[in-house]
Amino acid sequence: MFPTRDSNLQADALAHEVLAHYPIGEITRSRFHARGLNDTYKIETKGGTSYFLRIYRAGWRTREQIEAELGVLQHLARCGVNVSAPVIRTDDALLTLLDCAEGERWAVLFTAAAGEEVDFKSFTPEQAGHYGEAAAAIHQAADSVAENFERAALDLDLLLNEPLSLIEPMIAHRRVDLAYVADLAKQLRGNIESAAGLEKGFCHGDLHGHNAGYAEETFTVYDFDCCGWGYRAYDLSVFPWAFAIGEHPTDRIESMGRAYLTGYLRHRAVNSVDIAAIPTFVAIRQIWLTGLHIGLADRFGWGFLNDRYFDQRLRVLRNWQKHFLDRPAEDWLPRGSS
Repeated sequence: MFPTRDSNLQADALAHEVLAHYPIGEITRSRFHARGLNDTYKIETKGGTSYFLRIYRAGWRTREQIEAELGVLQHLARCGVNVSAPVIRTDDALLTLLDCAEGERWAVLFTAAAGEEVDFKSFTPEQAGHYGEAAAAIHQAADSVAENFERAALDLDLLLNEPLSLIEPMIAHRRVDLAYVADLAKQLRGNIESAAGLEKGFCHGDLHGHNAGYAEETFTVYDFDCCGWGYRAYDLSVFPWAFAIGEHPTDRIESMGRAYLTGYLRHRAVNSVDIAAIPTFVAIRQIWLTGLHIGLADRFGWGFLNDRYFDQRLRVLRNWQKHFLDRPAEDWLPRGSS
């Protein structure tokens, strides 16, 4: 058999081999839905209920790491947090092991979130506030999760140092940009290392405004695949980052970030040192995502990682530094609890 990196599993075979183990009734349609960090299939049943089957890609997560993610989701659901939860098989298992061409892969079935994702262009301050409330509910319920969480820590090594090691060779021919990224990374690292008392805890890792269905003024959050134990300010930074990377006007980035954090603060306190770190973590998030894209190039192709791609990524960083990074966070974000 020729070596394979990413196989595309047949939906009808998954229905027969995997979904038959779940008490979900008759399946009327099973379709490949999306390829991202993993592969997702949408499952529709005769009773009108939908589910999503995630097939983790080979070598991406260990069994223990997946079980840690699912355990937190079950805990959040028990606490009344609106999340897409894993479905238990008829044999009480959560995971199904698949023997694929590229190696072992794990399958997990999740409940579907009510509603639809809100488009970034149509997000209102009210909706941003509700999204902040959903983030606060996750953090509040997850405060009882143990620190020895079985995932790579969302620390500066994972968020900044490792991505930089991938980015620098890709822009080595752009000497001005290479020097800029190195200097900026030094500033970002210094900002975080000098910020005493930053809160750490369980983080979703990808709360960028999507990854949630919106219905009846409530967000139901899903896709915890980037979760880990790390800086809560980083988790809070991902929402305003989404509007920055979309190159929205500065005043809209401000209004969305302010409304989101205001909603969060209605349900959970945030220390001033964490709020002050949010702009730094927005820039770190941009570097992290760029490194992630490079690391996934063998899955999605190397063609898009061209000068045009890096032009846009670096433009976002420079604009963020100009308008937000080098000014006090309290100028545009609500004040914390201390």
